[in-house]
Amino acid sequence: MTETADHPSPAVLRRMSQLGDMPPEELDALSRRLFVREASKGTELLSLGSTDDSLLYLLEGKCRLVAADGGERTISHRDPSALTPLARLRPSRYKIEAASVVRYLLIDSAMVHDGLNSRADAPSSITLETYTVEEEDDSGHMAAENRLTLQIYEDLNTSRLLLPSLPHVAVRIGETVNDDNANARKVASLIETDPAIAVKIVKAANSARYGGVSNLATVAEAVARLGMHNTQTLVITFALRELFRTSSKMLEKRMFVLWEHSRRIAALSAVLANKVGGFNVHEALLAGLVHDIGVLAVIGYARDFPEVTDDPQALEASIESLRKQLSGMILSKWQMPEEMVRAAKEAENWSRDGIDKADYADLVIVAQLHEGIAGSLDADKVPSVARLGLSAGDVGNGIELLHDAHEEVAKAKRLLAG
Repeated sequence: MTETADHPSPAVLRRMSQLGDMPPEELDALSRRLFVREASKGTELLSLGSTDDSLLYLLEGKCRLVAADGGERTISHRDPSALTPLARLRPSRYKIEAASVVRYLLIDSAMVHDGLNSRADAPSSITLETYTVEEEDDSGHMAAENRLTLQIYEDLNTSRLLLPSLPHVAVRIGETVNDDNANARKVASLIETDPAIAVKIVKAANSARYGGVSNLATVAEAVARLGMHNTQTLVITFALRELFRTSSKMLEKRMFVLWEHSRRIAALSAVLANKVGGFNVHEALLAGLVHDIGVLAVIGYARDFPEVTDDPQALEASIESLRKQLSGMILSKWQMPEEMVRAAKEAENWSRDGIDKADYADLVIVAQLHEGIAGSLDADKVPSVARLGLSAGDVGNGIELLHDAHEEVAKAKRLLAG
């Protein structure tokens, strides 16, 4: 292992989970203090059981994580999980070896925590809702759930909670759109750095909602037709796909289920918004897509808990305990509008009442009601249905107007495919 003379740029650090929220001046200072390290294939970067209080970020190459039972997985710097510290728990549950020539960062945790704590707007204390540790049952499910949940609780209360970061392209688009000198060409040039998103933006601009006499061919034309706000919302929506991936084979199926559920609720929310009126359809699409975003954080932590990874019941129990609160925290971290945050927190509050005007939370609630998420709950007992101008009579096996809009829902889902 050798320390090079290279400093990581602030832009590189800003992409990393737990570093992106540092104040710019602190991030610049951290950049100047750090040096990129290099190691050859086979080098041990972190030993099993290590208590070294540092964060290891992979910049280039591949690393192999080997657990005490011999189980192993390989992470590439191209994987979304490489934006988070490798084997972050202490004592370390993995030995980390370089599976190729690697470049990486090793950062003293105190450097990061001092930077985050320097923020003037940092809350004095953040806590999850009261979590009570239950007794372990005979199968060990509860013990596994408790270990994962309590680790998240502990990290939260020590300001070490690792939450997914908004994809870099979405951050850059947001910065550009908010610039007084922003124009369609500047925004388009950024979008074009991600060909997959560029294609979807043009496709969205050519949809029936915006379609003109002839189809648009360029991203700049699409941005001009959609408008800056809608373009930004759609870029965020399309960019989120990369977060719904995991390098863990054991968790891959659960992540796929989460993506398909989120994609379906997003499509239903968008179509419902269009049918009832009074909503921005693109924002409704995004609200549906992120309503369960907290599950990403739980799955991310579960990678370091083999007993949870191997036990679907324990994993689901942890998800159920934490997803609403973590969803709200993630969206707040991403500086999403308050109504988006509220929609995530209230997504399954079937008795939600006392609201004067229908909002995005109502759309997500009714979309989930249509999918049968509420079980056998009667539609006339869900206030969101009435707030959206629907009646219990509109609800049979799901919401009738959504059943009739099958092709529209399918189109919205295809727009999110990838």
